[in-house]
Amino acid sequence: MPTIVPADSVDRGRPGFGDEFPALLLVNPDPAGERRVLGALHRLGIAAADGDRDHPGQKLFGTRIVADTAADWAGLQRWVRAVVAFGPEAWASTRTALALPHDDFRHGATVVTDGDRPITVVACTSLGDPGLTDDALRESLVAGQSAARLTWGCGGK
Repeated sequence: MPTIVPADSVDRGRPGFGDEFPALLLVNPDPAGERRVLGALHRLGIAAADGDRDHPGQKLFGTRIVADTAADWAGLQRWVRAVVAFGPEAWASTRTALALPHDDFRHGATVVTDGDRPITVVACTSLGDPGLTDDALRESLVAGQSAARLTWGCGGK
């Protein structure tokens, strides 16, 4: 498994986080909002704790957080069934990594790849956007969870 180093390592200071064999990939969540994402994932049964990645016992079930799909896709593609892309940059990076035609970013947009093993990509507004409500964040994560076929509390693998 390749080491996943975020593009903005000055801000994050550590590599990607989560399951090494993820069915769900979260791309480029704002480091300042990572606790918010992990809290939402905990309520969906995908994160062990309602806290940041350093919380004792914190782990993700069937899910991994990365900074850039393109940099990490080769090592993860055989497991990933769904991607939630946070913001236009993550949306573009993911579409490039999956060789999908480019389309304008729009919160809630979804695209599914063709082929024997389709991958669903869900666009979510950046966590730094004050307009992203908890309900909108939850809807994006639920869409990713459902497409990845992750069940509550076990990762669904």
